[in-house]
Amino acid sequence: MEDKLPNKFIGSFIALVGTGIILRFLSSLVDRVFFSNSEFKIVEHEYFGIFIFVIAIGVTISWLIKTKDLRKKD
Repeated sequence: MEDKLPNKFIGSFIALVGTGIILRFLSSLVDRVFFSNSEFKIVEHEYFGIFIFVIAIGVTISWLIKTKDLRKKD
């Protein structure tokens, strides 16, 4: 199993960037579907970037914890 997992730096970078991209895309989609006729936009909110960054860091940390557990089992 260890040979199929990327190293910790590469994997955490992929998790961080990938989560940010996916959350940004989903929030843009929500803006277009639910707030198309409104002046309110989630993407333009003051703390939107911080919110996405915190979630991405959480996903990255959970990825690191899960891969640590996977490496111990083999």
